[in-house]
Formats: sequence, C-alpha cells, structure tokens
Amino acid sequence: MGVATARALAQAGRRVVLLEQFEVGHARGSSHGGSRIFRLTYPDQHYVRLAQGALHAWRELEAESSEQLIEPTGDLTFGALAVECAQALASCGVRHELLTGTEAAARWPINALPTEDVLYQPDGGTTLADRAHGALLGSAVEAGARVLDHHPVTALERANGCVLVRTTAETFSARACVVAGGAWSRALLAGVEIELPVIPTRETLTYFRIPDPLSLPPVIDDAVPNAEEHGLRRTGLINYALPAPGLGLKAGLHHAGPVTDPDQPGTPDPAIVRWVATWAEGRYPELDPEPIAIETCIYTNTADESFVLERHGRVVVASACSGHGFKFAPLFGRTIAALAADAAA
Repeated sequence: MGVATARALAQAGRRVVLLEQFEVGHARGSSHGGSRIFRLTYPDQHYVRLAQGALHAWRELEAESSEQLIEPTGDLTFGALAVECAQALASCGVRHELLTGTEAAARWPINALPTEDVLYQPDGGTTLADRAHGALLGSAVEAGARVLDHHPVTALERANGCVLVRTTAETFSARACVVAGGAWSRALLAGVEIELPVIPTRETLTYFRIPDPLSLPPVIDDAVPNAEEHGLRRTGLINYALPAPGLGLKAGLHHAGPVTDPDQPGTPDPAIVRWVATWAEGRYPELDPEPIAIETCIYTNTADESFVLERHGRVVVASACSGHGFKFAPLFGRTIAALAADAAA
C-alpha cells in the first residue's frame, strides 16, 4: 500500500519520500513472497466492485511496465461459500460458472465430491507478488519518488502546518504523512493520538511440490477443521491454495495464526502445517504432501476484516489489510494519495 501510494502521489507531481524500516523487499511484514490470489470472488458486492477496479488498475500497470503481473487462470471456490459468492457476482454482472464437483474434477486436477458446489470465476488468477511489488516500486521511482530503506520511523509529531517524521537517521517535515506500516502502524499512530483498532497475527504458509503449478487456478475452500481435534489455536476461516512460482503450491489456513509482536522473529505453527498438508493432499491428487518450505507472514486485522483508509488532519492511515489487501494495492494507492493531497492542502 505504501509503494502504491508513493507511486500515485509521484505521478500526480507531488514530492514524495518513501521510508522503509528494513531493506526493500524484506520478509518481515505482509508483502513478500512470489504470489498472491487475485479474485473478484467475494460474498460481498462491495468487495466485488473494488476488485473489478483493482483488476483495471493492475492491467494499467502491466501495460506501463510491459510485464505480466497476473497469471489469468481463473479461481475456484468450494462449499457453501461458492453459492454466496455466485450471488454477489451475479448482482454485479460478473461472469461466473457454478459447477458440480464432478464437473470441476473433470476440468482440473483437483478432487471434489460429486455434488459439491464449486464456483469458477475466469477473471481471477495468481498475482506474481514480488514482480508486482517491483513494478509498483519502479513506477514510483520513475515518477520521482525518493525511496529510503533502513530508515525506521521512531516518532510522528504534529507541528504548525506539517507533520514531523523522525527516523533513526534524520527528521523529515511533510505537509502530509501517510502511515502504511502494517503491524507497526498502531504504535506509530498512538504517538499522534490516533487509535488504530487492529490486532496483528502471525500466519503460517506451507509449500508443496506439484506438477505445473502455474496452470492451476487458486482455490478457496470453506471446509475448515475442528480446532480441538487438530490441535489448532484457532479454527481459521477458509483453506486456500495457489501457485508459488519456482516452488510449487502455496497453501494455508486463513486467520488461524496467533496474536504476534511484529518485532519478534516468526515461528511457524506445526499444527497448521499438519492440517494444511492433510487438506491439500485431499484436494490435489498430484501433490506430494511432504512440505518443501514453511514460512510466516503477518496479518494486521480489524474485527470485520475491513480496511482502514482514513485521514486525521495531516496524517493519513493506510493500514489493516486483514490478510486480503494485496490485490487492491494499485487501486487503493490512488485513494490514499487523494486523501494525502487533501491533507496537504
């Protein structure tokens, strides 16, 4: 979100400094890795329409960068959620197919119960996340944004007609300040008396070998486990899987991780790994269920999984993506940039 906002501001002719506390492309937050699910498939019409706008914005970035950033395989949703999402897509006039499990299994190397509801939406696919992040960053720099890594912000301070942004190296005076610090945002904003009601959690990601992963559509499956039976701290909301370029298949249990301190090193949850391996083996007949890599990422969560994009005087909050914000980055970058322009006026 920070990079996308810097790009939008720079392209609008604003002087922009983008501060990164670690190195650019680090793996300690929420934006690293090779892939993310892109989908229009939501049970809420509001998010369907936002995703339509985001897809248009990604296509613009693809044209600008001369790179393919989304592998257009479509996406699949299984279970009762498939029917809910189909209704929302229909209300928004979005093309889709509601299939039986038998029909889905005949089209993709994915197991499904014969009468299971499966929703296919052809505009979805896999965002090549590291490539997309690089394209946003390159576009921002090309437009004149100044990027400074290893510049952790230690404090924000409201001053007369500006915001002072103090880092370990220097202090910046800005007409407007956008805070897109993910799990670190709450502490930063507290210093200027802005309350951000979020809870950071550390989520576990597991990777598996599978043939030709980039040909597979991302999958969302609402058949979540019994937490007590599987030794999980939290039940989770959905299972998901998507291609991981250069590795195989990436899979996880959405919103199953514990509350975390973002400054502490992450530790994968072995119970989540075991469950995800069991689930993925059941869905993918060609999958090797022995994990080849395990890592963590941080979600910054609101109570209802919504986003926080709001202005407080000269400070703009762009945080709390609740684990599903990456797909909206180029669209929200423009929204946040508009808020920042108003704050600077």
